[in-house]
Amino acid sequence: MSTTAVTSIGTTTTVGGPRLPSVLKSRPATQDTTATLAEIEAGHGRVTFPAETPIFICAFQDCNRLFPSRERVMLHRKRDHDSEDDKDILTWNE
Repeated sequence: MSTTAVTSIGTTTTVGGPRLPSVLKSRPATQDTTATLAEIEAGHGRVTFPAETPIFICAFQDCNRLFPSRERVMLHRKRDHDSEDDKDILTWNE
């Protein structure tokens, strides 16, 4: 299990656990066919915190898929990787 540490500027880092490579493997982009021009022009964003935005990343065999919970990662692992190994999961929520 990895440990999450908060730096002096408020960012989080994973200590002693898996790490994502600085450059992820690229994949072809898919075109957004549902967003309207009004939605794009009204674009907005905000700062979030781990409790508000759970992120769990499957780092098993360079998968790097994102999930909203550890349970969902484990379902993915069993289905797509034929594994029940709970290592190599990156998160800022634990």
